Amino acid sequence: MKPSTSQIRTYTIQEWLFEEAQGAFEIDLGESGIQHHYLRDLAPDPEFDLNYSQDRGDERLRQRIGELYGAGPENVIITHGSQEALYLFYGCHLGPDDHVITFTPGWQQSWEVPEHLGAQVTRIALAQESGYAIDWGVVAASLQDNTRLLILCSPNNPLGTALSDSDWEQIERLRSEREVPVLIDEEYLTDYRTSVFSRASGYAVSSLSKIYGFPGLRLGWMVGDEEASDRMVNLKRYTTVCNSSLCEQLALQVLGEKRTHYLERFERLCASGLEMLRDWAQDQPLSLLEPQGTPYAYLVYEGSGTSAEFCRRLLRDKSVLLMPAEVFEDRKALRLSFGRESEVLQTGLDRIVEVLAD
Repeated sequence: MKPSTSQIRTYTIQEWLFEEAQGAFEIDLGESGIQHHYLRDLAPDPEFDLNYSQDRGDERLRQRIGELYGAGPENVIITHGSQEALYLFYGCHLGPDDHVITFTPGWQQSWEVPEHLGAQVTRIALAQESGYAIDWGVVAASLQDNTRLLILCSPNNPLGTALSDSDWEQIERLRSEREVPVLIDEEYLTDYRTSVFSRASGYAVSSLSKIYGFPGLRLGWMVGDEEASDRMVNLKRYTTVCNSSLCEQLALQVLGEKRTHYLERFERLCASGLEMLRDWAQDQPLSLLEPQGTPYAYLVYEGSGTSAEFCRRLLRDKSVLLMPAEVFEDRKALRLSFGRESEVLQTGLDRIVEVLAD
């Protein structure tokens, strides 16, 4: 069958993970969350009734997430990971007459889906030479009368950098002077009271995948105004209808009284892993961009060839997974996840050295 002219472009990040790298690695330093948990780390009730959930998500779960943000359950919609939350948000807020601003290196979905919906997208490139800082003069020059959304990720994926106080001042100015809505992927935020929802009346998405270590539950959410939640749930009814009721019950365990335990594990793995990575990187042809609260770091690659070629060689010869900058619309850089137990991380780093030495 001939592809439709409206067919969305190949998702290069997922193509790398699920086609090229799938089944080819022993050491995973590519997935951007901490080392994952197992079902045995939770306590599923064998008598749980596996009926449909609510289309917005379990009310107790929405209540709990709302409490963490200082919001009500009406401000929360539960989704299949944060990726579905973003997809639903774009799908019910953007169209052919709209313009959005996003940034690279970043997550392909933030420009590909709006473009697929017919919106005009301005991609602002963050440069290595400036430490990947946002140039708000370029943002201001990119604004149009029909700009409907500013899309950010903080802490940034893949860079690991967080918005500064100065960045927040610029965001608040955009909100007050131009009334441009702001959507931020906050997967690595641990204190939800500092979310864009509270700071700039914006829209926040997150999930259990990255800092909690439960990507297999596919449990995410959006927090925003009630109107946005209403519009998103209507679109969700045409797609996944509702979430897994079992996964929502397990999410209540994660975000309930055990939440502190999971956050402590996240912080422990990040602290020990980053210390190992800093020491290791000093002797390698790599320049470390200091991460700000993420379990991964961005490293400028100073070796021969492209970073994609290096990652393919590492995968083929040493069975280690990294993420090349090319999948984030950048070049000559690597994203390396250090939120692992020390023996796993050390084995991966040793194998990377062997390929760098070649």
